[in-house]
Amino acid sequence: MFAAAGRFAYRFRWPIVVVWTVAFALGLVGLSGLPDRLKGGGFSDPDSKAQRALDEMDARLGIGTASLTIVFVGDGLDADAPRFAREMDAALARLTPANVPGLERVLTPATGGDSLVAEDGSAALAVLIFDTPLEAVQGQLDRVRGLLQPSELETVLTGEPAVYEAIQDVSAEDLRRAESYALPVALVVLVLVFGSLVAAALPVIGGGVAVTVTLGAMYLLAGAYDLSIFVLNVASMLGLAVGIDYSLFIVGRFREELGRGSTVADAVEATVATAGRAVFFSGLAVFIGLLGLISYEYMSLRSMGIGGAVVVLFSILVALTLLPALLGVLGPRVDALRVLGRGAREGRFWRRWSDWVMAHPVPVLVVTTAVILLIASPIAGIVVNVPTAEELPRSQEARRGYDLIAERFDRGRLLPNEVMLTWEEGSPDTFDQQRLAELYAYGKRLEALEGVALVESIVTLPGLDSAAATVGFWQAVRTGGEDALDALPLPLPAAVKAAALASAERLGAATTAPGTVLFRVVPDGEPDMPEGRALPARIEAVPTPPGTVVHVAGLSAGVEHFVASIYSRFPYVVLFVLVVTYLVLLVVFRSVLLPLKAVIVNTLSILASFGALVFIFQWGNFERLLDFQSPGYVDATLPIVMFCTVFGVSMDYEVFLLSRVREAWLETGDNRASVGIGLARTGRIITSAALIIVIVAGAFAFTSVIVTKAIGVGLAVAIAVDASIIRILLVPATMRLLGRANWWLPGWLERVLPKVE
Repeated sequence: MFAAAGRFAYRFRWPIVVVWTVAFALGLVGLSGLPDRLKGGGFSDPDSKAQRALDEMDARLGIGTASLTIVFVGDGLDADAPRFAREMDAALARLTPANVPGLERVLTPATGGDSLVAEDGSAALAVLIFDTPLEAVQGQLDRVRGLLQPSELETVLTGEPAVYEAIQDVSAEDLRRAESYALPVALVVLVLVFGSLVAAALPVIGGGVAVTVTLGAMYLLAGAYDLSIFVLNVASMLGLAVGIDYSLFIVGRFREELGRGSTVADAVEATVATAGRAVFFSGLAVFIGLLGLISYEYMSLRSMGIGGAVVVLFSILVALTLLPALLGVLGPRVDALRVLGRGAREGRFWRRWSDWVMAHPVPVLVVTTAVILLIASPIAGIVVNVPTAEELPRSQEARRGYDLIAERFDRGRLLPNEVMLTWEEGSPDTFDQQRLAELYAYGKRLEALEGVALVESIVTLPGLDSAAATVGFWQAVRTGGEDALDALPLPLPAAVKAAALASAERLGAATTAPGTVLFRVVPDGEPDMPEGRALPARIEAVPTPPGTVVHVAGLSAGVEHFVASIYSRFPYVVLFVLVVTYLVLLVVFRSVLLPLKAVIVNTLSILASFGALVFIFQWGNFERLLDFQSPGYVDATLPIVMFCTVFGVSMDYEVFLLSRVREAWLETGDNRASVGIGLARTGRIITSAALIIVIVAGAFAFTSVIVTKAIGVGLAVAIAVDASIIRILLVPATMRLLGRANWWLPGWLERVLPKVE
């Protein structure tokens, strides 16, 4: 089959080149408009319990579906001063539902409470509540900025829509910067490998075509299907890495075949039949890993999987069609423009290296395993979370607004757990004496929970220390107003009573409806960290008044559901990837033990990358070098993304190495000699390919968005460990210890396995 593909590529070489040229041109057209079609977010599940609770709250209380936050900072002006409030009102005067589609209302300290005032009085917040999806709000950002009026106060716009807009803009710029760094350096490495400018240019052409056509296809797909902005950099990083690698293996094998005296046609056929076959199954291993991401319902993870899978498919097609066609056109001119005297022959270094490793297999196995486990050891202390603005560099407005809120405001009060009790119509009204007494008792149970700093509701007002006082207060409010309050045993001045009355009336209007009451449960720590995320489960366990149903929403509940959801599926994703990869390698290598060994050593390289993620991004090492500030945790999606991408990419080298080892085994029947021959014939190419991936991934390590930076670092570390420790030390040592058992395959299994020679 692969030999036939090689003959086809040589026979129709010019039409193939023309087709790919047209596809490349169309891809460039689509790429120019792709960032505008991609979406931010993708970390919410519309079917999650927290999201359903939020939807129910919006339906009953109109709390909105999305929001923007404007931070007002006064240069020495106290946020409690009337002048500050006047300046805020003047700045917000044109931000009305009539001028901003989807805007429901604007909350300020006057209407939203003192939680919108900084603890040191240096700033205040205005929260714009929308009844439209987050994506629609993101489209209104320029209008909001244009309608904000100049004032004495500095204004900073933040919130999820602003964060995702910034990530979208920064990601597009990051891609251009990373490619401008990675491609020239990769070309230099390829020149050192091949010694020829023409041969070195071919893998860069192959990788560039695969990525460009993929991003053009993503433009079409994004028109009909929601795709996350993260697809842009992940597809580009992965595409450049595997696209250049696959093309490198094809060009290297073609030069080897020419060096043996083959004709151009025969060299193309042999190249596709051997290296092309290895490329196909290597790509299949990467594709299998990415299927794990596609299986998730979250747009962010699913988009990364789709982008990665598509770019891998195009990389395989380029390697099996465009590269052989170009090689058929060039023939011996593939070595034109020679700048170094490198040939295509195998070097003696790798034979001597292989002999040394296989002469000391046990020490090599013990030491290399210990080193990898040491690199992986930080994973024992991993903390995961779902970041938003912290992904951005500090220079971005949305990140600066986030930092101002984190430094000057109580985030727990701004982002409380929203707890809504509902009951059927016909039951006692919210302000019925019995119902108020039941709600008071429920509020006290919430206040007594571990991790609760404050409960804000109609039954937990300051000064109301009994159910009777609470019932009396609200009866007075609803019947007699301020005059009736004088009869209550509340030792408060008249002015304070008047303010309390106004505040209570606003609270009642915002948090009650027929058959509905809302409690805001403020955590005593960060709402999105593990201790804060544990609170919703405790709230749900609190007994509710008879006939009521509890709904819990808010940041803590949303983040906890997201983390629990993705990691509850993760073991099944891991099992699927490992089992399917094993079965594919079983068919390819006709061995029971080699695929098992491949799966185990690949898992070691992934553990090493996980350890690096914790060491760098959670513990904050190399912050200055990589230009970021550690949030104190690892993005919850990163371990899953890294497993699904790194497992397949690192398997590339296993497939290429074992393909050459198996060729030698079939020729010689000598296990030790075949390992030496395979390593000698692939050692330089594999290490060069790994170096290129490290360069490409390393370029993305210096981008601005932390999740892209972390994927680049994780991929670079995994491949560096794989190529420098696993593939040239651990694998030969393991194969030496296994001996002829490497190639054991029961006869009955040989008969039932499909042939892919």
